[in-house]
Amino acid sequence: MTISYSRSSSLRHLFSKWKGSIWKTCWFELFIFLALYYLVRVFYNVVLPYFDEDDDQKYRRAFEHIAIMFDDYIKQIPLTFLLGFYVSTIVRRWWTQFEYIVWPDDIVTLLCLLFPGTDQTSRLRRHAIARYLNLTAALAWRDISQGIRRRFPTIKHIVASGLMTEEEEQLYESLESKAVRWYVPLHWAQKIIVAEIDDKGKDAKPLSSLVKIFMSDLKQYRTSFRKLFSYDWVCVPLVYTQVAALATYGYFAFCLMGRQFLDPAKKYKNFEIDFVVPVFTIVQFLFFIGWFKVGQDLLRPLGTDDDDFELNYILDRNIRTSFAIVNAVETAACPQMVEDNFWSYQDKLVPPVAHTELSARLHEHPPKLHSYVELKNCDDDEISEVQTSTVGVKEKYLQKGQRKRYIDW
Repeated sequence: MTISYSRSSSLRHLFSKWKGSIWKTCWFELFIFLALYYLVRVFYNVVLPYFDEDDDQKYRRAFEHIAIMFDDYIKQIPLTFLLGFYVSTIVRRWWTQFEYIVWPDDIVTLLCLLFPGTDQTSRLRRHAIARYLNLTAALAWRDISQGIRRRFPTIKHIVASGLMTEEEEQLYESLESKAVRWYVPLHWAQKIIVAEIDDKGKDAKPLSSLVKIFMSDLKQYRTSFRKLFSYDWVCVPLVYTQVAALATYGYFAFCLMGRQFLDPAKKYKNFEIDFVVPVFTIVQFLFFIGWFKVGQDLLRPLGTDDDDFELNYILDRNIRTSFAIVNAVETAACPQMVEDNFWSYQDKLVPPVAHTELSARLHEHPPKLHSYVELKNCDDDEISEVQTSTVGVKEKYLQKGQRKRYIDW
């Protein structure tokens, strides 16, 4: 899952993180770039003077002219535009994929309305459908997620985890169509619903309406897996990524020559000072390479990188939540209805809920209605009524004894 940094209130805490940071992402490329940069610098300052003993710095002047030319050319590469559009497309695609990760809480809660009984049959049916929902997630995600595939490399491992029984494994493996097997548990869940309808009768109106809602939610549940498969299958066009990569790395390849500090004695424009360390180029390198790396890391968010989705945790969480709802929560006793603290305020304005000492120190910022007009230095006799210019409704909101009066238009 993406690295949390919401508690990093200062720059020191924000930039001191390593996992998922720009330092971890770009350190190797920056090391290669600086190694090549100083290799070119040594070539300019140490090697070329040996070839210029007979001529007055012929080769150094040629190097300097090439460096100035490269510095002019790299300004013509629209790197900001290319990376901005590329990364924004991938971030939008990345977040959409996260929205298609299923959470069975709602559908399992509705399941308790379909099987509200505490008898053995109702409890078994609720439990089986909850298990089938999570079994479908395990089967589908193992085809698109490296983490889930490592956890369940074979169907035998799913059986060993308890999500599938040996009898269900035999039925699952007996299917001839291997490509569409991941939604078979959902088909088993539908058969359990049909059995419940047969037991209670098709004329049970509350049941039929709940079944309709449940099947609609089950369809959305199944559609989420199919859309994740589509995102895993159809990637960002290769030529788009190649253009972004070529522009980014080509830009800094030209910087190896164009950002060299030339001899200050020759007074070239923008090369009057030799900083030795290319500080501004390093900052620019971290910015652009880090920007491009963001797109690369988020392109496949179902892997094992720092910012990839933790589907293993989500699967565990869904299993615990599902079984807790259909077993513990549904069979637990419901509290009796009593007259609570707010019961006596049925005809009155309910007072604010009590604050603790810590929350009382916080500043409240209630919403302000901008349609209110503040009237100052006006007597009650001067304003008898106010008529709106839009709807022509007369309203009086003035109260005697108030210094500030407000009229709601």
